[in-house]
Amino acid sequence: MEVESPPITLLPPSSLSLSLPPRPDRRLANQLRPPMCELGPLNRADGSARFAQGQTSVLAAVYGPAAPRFSRKERVEGAAVEVTVHPHYGLATSSEKEKEGAVKALLEAAICLERFPRTVIHVICQVCEDNGGLMACLMNAASLAVINAGIDMKYVPLTISLALISPPSATMKALPSLPPSSSTTAPTSSSTYLLLDPINEEERQSIATITIGISSVDQNVLSCQSMGIMMPSQLFEAIDVAKGAAKALMAFIRMTIEEHSRHISKEK
Repeated sequence: MEVESPPITLLPPSSLSLSLPPRPDRRLANQLRPPMCELGPLNRADGSARFAQGQTSVLAAVYGPAAPRFSRKERVEGAAVEVTVHPHYGLATSSEKEKEGAVKALLEAAICLERFPRTVIHVICQVCEDNGGLMACLMNAASLAVINAGIDMKYVPLTISLALISPPSATMKALPSLPPSSSTTAPTSSSTYLLLDPINEEERQSIATITIGISSVDQNVLSCQSMGIMMPSQLFEAIDVAKGAAKALMAFIRMTIEEHSRHISKEK
């Protein structure tokens, strides 16, 4: 059962953000693209989920906990996590290997591995569409698939993507941004702006992109992958924005799980 939401706005936009031209997809700078989630789309997997934000979509499947095919993969202290990422098209490259490592580290920290000794949990992620914020979609889809598999977790990892943008110029007239804070300056000493949940076009024009994982329990930062140049004050501002977005995303995920549970109950 698919659950969709309209674009999620974190805070009432300021007069400055209202005066800026719209982003390429007509969102404000502090809006997430409409999220979509479907739990259990695959019948033969132990758990599965499809997660999408706008035109970026990922299908994830979980197999296990199950006995490993090779004894060398056994861990007495807990389950071993394996992650495979398949690109939208073509063969996997070093970029997919990097994504696999990031998703694996996030899941290993969130899953109660000690409850499943000598087993393997295999997570497979298929990229269906990619229009920016792919790493966040991968991590969110994998987390939801683990939840659907009924595997115990300490918390739900919520991942948010952001882009750091310089002031609109002649080549970026249609690209708006959040008002700069008084403490935020770009590496070039000019003011910069944060865009929430950027699309591909915005990522290409950005100074830096950052993907932040937040815990649903205590709002602690779980992971952080960045590309580009960013000042410490800009990083702290991005973390604050990501925490607000994670709360909104968690409300949507909670609603999705409740709708899925009601749907299962009706079928029985």
